[in-house]
Amino acid sequence: MNSKRKAETWKKNRRQLAYSTVGTPDYIAPEVFMQTGYNKLCDWWSLGVIMYEMLIGYPPFCSETPQETYRKVMNWKETLVFPPEVPISEKAKDLILRFCIDSENRIGNSGIEEIKDHPFFEGVDWGHIRERPAAIPIEIKSIDDTSNFDEFPESDILQPVPNTTEPDYKSKDWVFLNYTYKRFEGLTQRGSIPSYMKAGKL
Repeated sequence: MNSKRKAETWKKNRRQLAYSTVGTPDYIAPEVFMQTGYNKLCDWWSLGVIMYEMLIGYPPFCSETPQETYRKVMNWKETLVFPPEVPISEKAKDLILRFCIDSENRIGNSGIEEIKDHPFFEGVDWGHIRERPAAIPIEIKSIDDTSNFDEFPESDILQPVPNTTEPDYKSKDWVFLNYTYKRFEGLTQRGSIPSYMKAGKL
């Protein structure tokens, strides 16, 4: 699938995924999935993914299903590639690769200044960056004005995402990451109602 087709597929699927209960793991760092502990460095991974999407047109790990995206994120050393037909600068590519790397070697470990000093940001006046006007003028007419957002046909939202992969039950536990099961005695017991739940006891 070439980059143009990939971008079109991503734009179509992202709206559908926004209405799903699972969502998409496109921007989540691998260490978050591993449940071995993580810190704010995971945000720099996400920034690298967003930077890739802005320059290429789609996220680096986008797939037809969240499960396949998860697999690509966990195997980022093989799946993080740049399409040759979409030219970007070497400085931009280097920064993305330094964002999307294992947390121990990720840029930002030494603080924000390490990122600001990267050659990609050469010439940026960080001291006055908040004073610069926006690149695109935005006019907001009211508190609920949505005219600055793209419109999506309702048919695209309702169209189901096809499942093109065979189920892999060995790797499905990731869907339940960060969920904790707690068995409450009394609510799960069969038979008589526990004494503390009877009338007059609550």
